[in-house]
Amino acid sequence: MTVNPNDPAAKQKVPFPLERMAWHPSPLMNQVTLVTTLNEDGSSNVAPKSCVSLMIFRPLLLAMGCNLAHWTAQNLRRGLECVVNVPGAGLASETWATSELPHPRTLESAGLTPVASRLVKPPGIAECRAHFECAYERELVYGEEIILLLRVVGATIDQEVLEAPDPYALMRPFAFLEEKLYGVVEKGVKL
Repeated sequence: MTVNPNDPAAKQKVPFPLERMAWHPSPLMNQVTLVTTLNEDGSSNVAPKSCVSLMIFRPLLLAMGCNLAHWTAQNLRRGLECVVNVPGAGLASETWATSELPHPRTLESAGLTPVASRLVKPPGIAECRAHFECAYERELVYGEEIILLLRVVGATIDQEVLEAPDPYALMRPFAFLEEKLYGVVEKGVKL
């Protein structure tokens, strides 16, 4: 019997690590965001987060994974609000660099421009194309890690994105693949 190498059932499946940071290549992508919260003294805090996902449509609910010791988690649990800002690939270097800044990590120290939010206290980031203003909904704690459920209470997007023939080509959102490697959405493709 001859095996057809193009038959999906003929492909050999091998074990893959359960430690996310050991994945190469990464079969799952995590969109990179910049999350802004307020520090205890009222100053802004910014942190790159790649574990933010849309969970349900009604109500619009995001989930964010984080370490309990991170300022983002502590600020969110205290202040109950944040903004999930969506940077494009043009901000990739600045986004990664924010994780290396000492705390408190303000928008200004990251070289980013705060923009007033409409419905929550933490600011958005002017250089980002889209912003989701969020209110803390609930949490799930797993040891040192936390999943924060965030209800989207407001959203804004740059007008030019809405008017672009291909808004994805303009936004160029990017995703964390593995350490120091990211992928970029260059265009939208209709089915």
